[in-house]
Amino acid sequence: MIGKSQRESEHRSRQPKKNGKMSMAETHTATPASGEKRALEEALAGLQGTASQFGATCINDARARLQYARDIAAVPGELRAAIDAGRISVSDAAAQASALRNRIMELARRRSSPTARAFAMRLKREGRSVSELSVKYAQRLYGNSFSALSEQRQASVFKEIIQASGRPDEGVMRLAQQLGRAGRRLLLVSLAVAVYDVVEADDKPREVMRQSALAGAGLIGGWAAGSAAVAVGVCAATAPVCVGAIAFVGGLLATYGAEASFGSLYPRPTR
Repeated sequence: MIGKSQRESEHRSRQPKKNGKMSMAETHTATPASGEKRALEEALAGLQGTASQFGATCINDARARLQYARDIAAVPGELRAAIDAGRISVSDAAAQASALRNRIMELARRRSSPTARAFAMRLKREGRSVSELSVKYAQRLYGNSFSALSEQRQASVFKEIIQASGRPDEGVMRLAQQLGRAGRRLLLVSLAVAVYDVVEADDKPREVMRQSALAGAGLIGGWAAGSAAVAVGVCAATAPVCVGAIAFVGGLLATYGAEASFGSLYPRPTR
């Protein structure tokens, strides 16, 4: 009897424990696998958040540029009507056209992302005055200085300034349209991945909140990082590559942080 009891006791000691606690060996076996899975999830979340940030930024910048084109297109017609009605002289209308375009340009840049703003400032640091435009178009139209032109030709230069105030840069417009299309495609891909994750998740409300947090963190983090890079002097205001790289890294880090924080506040349910 004693030998049988001893053998049963030894057999039970070799059985895996049923109380939910893992042995030391089991703990060492499970930890690396779970850590690798967690690292993979964070990496995928970072890429997804960055894709959302890039897509949304491209769409926003394209819309800002298109709105800028619509706004400046209305300027020449309004000023020509004022000239025909005798409410304003040609020279004053040219000055107003230049000032309005510069003001609209500044508003469009404020609505743009830090990267797009840096690109725009690299092309044109600031708007041109009517005096600078007079010199430019006098040389283009007549090959002479503005002061050497007759009064009639000076009026023609002013009219050209008014007309040009409604013409956007065609190269920049094409780029904006391409970025808008690329942004929409990238955002659709990111959205499809997010929908798939929600459908496959055990806790769907939690996954919806997680996807929203990742997208928001990527967008805000990228925008803030790009703006800060210019504000503190890390990048020049006319260096779009530098600003874009900082914005990309900022969006990626913000997404990583959002994923880690969300996982701590709302742990993933165990199956």
